[in-house]
Amino acid sequence: MIKDAPAILENIASTFKGNKAQKSALDMLNEVGLPHRKSEAYKFTPITSLLEKNIDFQSIVADVFDADKLYDEAGSHLVFINGELDIEKSTIADALKFEVAEVSEGKHDPFSLLNAAYAKEEIRIESGYEEPVFVYHFNSNGFTNPRIKVNVKDGHTFRIIEKLITPEEQKTFTNSYIDFNVGKNAFGYHTKVQNYNAETFSHETVVAHVSRDGQFYNNTFSFEGAMVRNNLTINLEDENTEGHMYGLFLLDKKSHVDNNTSVDHTKPNSFSNELYKGILDEKSTGVFNGKIYVRQDAQKTNAFQSNNNILLSEDATLHTKPQLEIWADDVKCSHGCTSGQLDEDAIFYLRARGIKEKNAKAMILKAFAIETMQHIKVESVKEEVQQLVDLKLG
Repeated sequence: MIKDAPAILENIASTFKGNKAQKSALDMLNEVGLPHRKSEAYKFTPITSLLEKNIDFQSIVADVFDADKLYDEAGSHLVFINGELDIEKSTIADALKFEVAEVSEGKHDPFSLLNAAYAKEEIRIESGYEEPVFVYHFNSNGFTNPRIKVNVKDGHTFRIIEKLITPEEQKTFTNSYIDFNVGKNAFGYHTKVQNYNAETFSHETVVAHVSRDGQFYNNTFSFEGAMVRNNLTINLEDENTEGHMYGLFLLDKKSHVDNNTSVDHTKPNSFSNELYKGILDEKSTGVFNGKIYVRQDAQKTNAFQSNNNILLSEDATLHTKPQLEIWADDVKCSHGCTSGQLDEDAIFYLRARGIKEKNAKAMILKAFAIETMQHIKVESVKEEVQQLVDLKLG
């Protein structure tokens, strides 16, 4: 990692009020710096320079809560206002065990260290709770660092749905971090809906550690944002573990979405499946960088990765880089990517049956996208994603 962006780090340094663990994270961050274009992991997403130009790290934030944005579903609803949990606005079931604590540690990449250093609190959730947990981030102008740790107990299922809400014309940078520890024979489900305004910048880190016979599912749906970077890491740390990743980025205008994924197979008989699809229009930009690691001890691993894309405009840009690194012998692994335009033969077939061209294109695109929605477990969330897809496709 190349040292860079002292202007950002110096600009926010005056707001530092952290504990010993946060000071350690800040020291590490100052050592490694923030990435710029010469950093391979951020080659197509110049996040540091964009933040320098667009975000006021000293701005005064306001309460922008909007109750109409909450899902009408049973379960717990955790409301964050500018990075802090608002207990009064939240609805928390008695069965959900959680605590508001000090930040305990900082690790991983520079933006996770940035989150650890400047998070105002660390929300710790321990599941033995079957109803979904909805997490809402209401942000106004400025810089926020929501931080959540989830412990899915052995034999339990935990579902969390997360989304960020920012009023129009508010310039924000949200640097979120969520860490899952999935116990033995446990199931963790995480779904994100990213339909931001044109002034929203976000860097969102999700890390999952999966124990024996455990499974973790991530669904990420991206529709708009000035710049959205998703870092997803799944560590399959024992035998018979599974990691599933599904993503859809359906972009137009000048939206930029960068999906950076990693799954690490460390023990035998593990399985991972990754499917990301992109539909890009106008001057939007999509990035997919997916890595699969199969360690020497991870025999009998099955790992599959696919990224398929449709470009609707000559001005749209796509960068895709699927990668495999395999040290084991007895494995089944595959990866691939495709990119192209709409199938003219399919459009002709539908038009020959009396369907208007615009509707024919929308039908084909929706059929292309729908596979990524199969694993949404909460009905109202699935309906919202389907409505956003329909709206984008006209």
